[in-house]
Amino acid sequence: MLEKIFKHPAQVGMTYSTHMKHSLKMSKLMFTSSFKAAVHAFLPDAYITSTTDTNKQLTEMLKPPTIKIVNKQ
Repeated sequence: MLEKIFKHPAQVGMTYSTHMKHSLKMSKLMFTSSFKAAVHAFLPDAYITSTTDTNKQLTEMLKPPTIKIVNKQ
């Protein structure tokens, strides 16, 4: 039913619940990263690579899923 109301999840190849879980996971990651970046602003020796690490994680999370093609002979 929700798939009929919300078009975006299907446009990115997900169900409503899968999209929600994925988005909440990203939200948690960004919230944590935001806190670490704020701490780093005042204490430069704290969380030195956290923003770069988060960027790498988000980049991986946003990649489309890979499809393996099995060659049956």
